[in-house]
Amino acid sequence: MKNEIILSATNISKRFGGVIALHDVSFNLVKNEILAVVGANGAGKSTLMKIIAGVLSPDNGSLMLNGKKIEKFDVFTMRESGIEMVYQDLALVKNMNAPYNLFIGRLPTKFGIFVDKAKMEKKTKEVLERLQVKTIQNLWADTNSYSGGQQQAIAIGRAIAWGRDIVILDEPTAALGVLETEQVMETILELKKQGSSIILISHNLEHVYKLADRILVIRNGKNVREVEKDEITIDELISAITIG
Repeated sequence: MKNEIILSATNISKRFGGVIALHDVSFNLVKNEILAVVGANGAGKSTLMKIIAGVLSPDNGSLMLNGKKIEKFDVFTMRESGIEMVYQDLALVKNMNAPYNLFIGRLPTKFGIFVDKAKMEKKTKEVLERLQVKTIQNLWADTNSYSGGQQQAIAIGRAIAWGRDIVILDEPTAALGVLETEQVMETILELKKQGSSIILISHNLEHVYKLADRILVIRNGKNVREVEKDEITIDELISAITIG
């Protein structure tokens, strides 16, 4: 269904002591879209996404997923509901290989004793093929030997390996070279093509305009614009981010 709302946040607020991080933030995520969340440092973007991912609980407000209200905010509940977040630091275990990173916390076994490496390798290949990632030649090498773009691909692959409907990406192209950035952007577009809904946090407005369908602007803990990408120019977007 076109423009079907998969996630709806209403009046989300969060305070840390005397600091108001979020104040009555509301937005919708449409099924199979890329929604870019932009704003200056300290605007509240990461706090909002950590609430969506279950890392933090809101002080006020509600979250609806597929028309059902989320009653409990924790990472396990959100993952079981189909939401996964890929953090800027990727949270990979760098001295472990790709299959082990993919299967952290859920290692398959044979006879209840031995790790089923064949199953792990097969699943890892399937996930990377799904994302059209073809640059990783040795799955069993430590991920610290991979390029930044390849590590990002493994982190995204881990996020979708178990059927996640919504993937939150926190600055996925930060600190990457030109070629690696293009690779990651292609992976994100392929992720959308495969049917996922994506929330993209990015400071790079050029990448936002290449990837996003809609844009949510947050400033000083409040959402100030939620528009189709084609409805706002880059100058207007910069103004919304900085001065309103």
